[in-house]
Amino acid sequence: MRLQVDRPQLWSPETPALYEVESLLMAGGRTVDRMTAPLGIRRIEIDAVNGLRINGKTYKVRGGCIHHDNGLLGAAAIDRAEERKVELLKARGFNAVRSSHNPSSPAFLAACDRLGMLVMEEAFDMWRVAKNPDDYSLYFDGWWKRDLTAMVRSSVNHPSIFMWSIGNEIPERGEPDGVNTAKMLAEETRRLDPTRPVTQAVPGSPGPDVTGPDGKPDQAAYQYLDVAGYNYKLSVYERDHGKFPDRVMVGTESFPKDVDKVWQLTERSPYLIGDFVWTAMDYLGEAGIGRTGLSGDKPGEAEYPWFGAGCGDIDLIGQQRPQSLARDVVWGLSPLEIAVQRPLPEGKRETPFLWGWRDELQSWTWPGAEGRILSVSVFSRADRLRVELNGRMIADQPVEPGKGAISQIDVPYEPGTLMVSAYAGGKQIARRKLETAGGPAALHLAVDRKRITSSRNELAYVTVEILDKAGRLVPDAVHVVEAAVTGPVELVAFGNANPRGVASFRQPVAKTWHGRALAVLRPTGEPGVATISIEAEGLSPAGASLMVGAAAQHPGRK
Repeated sequence: MRLQVDRPQLWSPETPALYEVESLLMAGGRTVDRMTAPLGIRRIEIDAVNGLRINGKTYKVRGGCIHHDNGLLGAAAIDRAEERKVELLKARGFNAVRSSHNPSSPAFLAACDRLGMLVMEEAFDMWRVAKNPDDYSLYFDGWWKRDLTAMVRSSVNHPSIFMWSIGNEIPERGEPDGVNTAKMLAEETRRLDPTRPVTQAVPGSPGPDVTGPDGKPDQAAYQYLDVAGYNYKLSVYERDHGKFPDRVMVGTESFPKDVDKVWQLTERSPYLIGDFVWTAMDYLGEAGIGRTGLSGDKPGEAEYPWFGAGCGDIDLIGQQRPQSLARDVVWGLSPLEIAVQRPLPEGKRETPFLWGWRDELQSWTWPGAEGRILSVSVFSRADRLRVELNGRMIADQPVEPGKGAISQIDVPYEPGTLMVSAYAGGKQIARRKLETAGGPAALHLAVDRKRITSSRNELAYVTVEILDKAGRLVPDAVHVVEAAVTGPVELVAFGNANPRGVASFRQPVAKTWHGRALAVLRPTGEPGVATISIEAEGLSPAGASLMVGAAAQHPGRK
């Protein structure tokens, strides 16, 4: 059946216009069943000269890889958790996600449709060659077609999906069997959906040079793809473009530390349509890949008690990490952000691992470090930076041309106020300050929404903060906090963002980390008033309430 829509409102990341399609099943003139589904209308074009266009407008993919879990909730795809994930990413400038490495939940795709988030939907993490003893390679031959069909057919009407990925870091990608498998998967994907391009995330070598099916020079792993996915290949983009000028490229994975270099290249290269950082949000598993060590440490050593990856722009409870501050500047969300490296042991250097970042906080509270030199990271596109400490000039210096958006400036620590100013063309464009916090004095609660429905698919997120007497966050405060709830909700998760803070997330007792914790409340199904109270020894307690009932609506839902 073909439908014609005159002068449709087009879906895009800025204007995610959706229609509702109702399908009726009729028998003997009587409706025996009906189904409604959202539908978005948009046009996608991609080539190496003009890049990615949606409805004729050029876009750069500001992407992040995500895993399937929802932080403290674990592998639970509750509707509100999926929606909140998209909200957090949109707020940080992301316009695309890569579902690494499995199909997304229906609730997640629905949220991307409503909120305007592009999706690279990915099918497989392995084909026939195993990465682990009991992985999907054991079932690939018997199940690939059914699983691929299920992914594409169930998701094909989601306008947020702009590209399909048939694999991630496939070991046999450049070998004859892998090339034949890629051809098989790409052709079947296009048969199921001829409207979207197909990619594959390729690390390392793509195999030997070949003549592609179009008669042009190509490489084995890329020849049957519409878009070439590059994992951690920042150094070869320009070289490959010289050899394969018609190739469209996308960074399917990149290191957080390369954010500035990646985007300088992306912005000037039409053939490079964007990048997906590993990762947009922190996740459970791949323990410690984002850890930072000291000189002499080796990757892989002393991993326990790590249980989280520790590499996300956004941490396990939804807060920004330092690389997110840098990305805010690189993507133009902010003209200036600052963070301070944690004081190091004497004679040691900090050595972040491949997916790591320096141990930095938005903090000028470092008791015991008086008189020591601390390294302040300044994220800005300014051409001149000024640093003041308690009203004294510490530095007033130009930013070297070509240096980029990340600078480090040494400042001798003393309690008080650190002020950083950024200038461009002789004019001040921004100021940021950090103040030394006093001792922990009180708890503060912030509820993400004051009204929710009574559906079990709802959640309320309550951020717990440790404040000093002046109401400032105490950045390194660690306190045992206890939660109690009343009314038609249950406490389904309670914890912090520490990726090595082993503890249950299902108990009413947790610790704060970096001064914060998070409680997640879920309706029991009845309407009413719900309350949560938090107590900690030596601190003023705090409480919050919310309405649970049918009147609430999700932002962006109709």
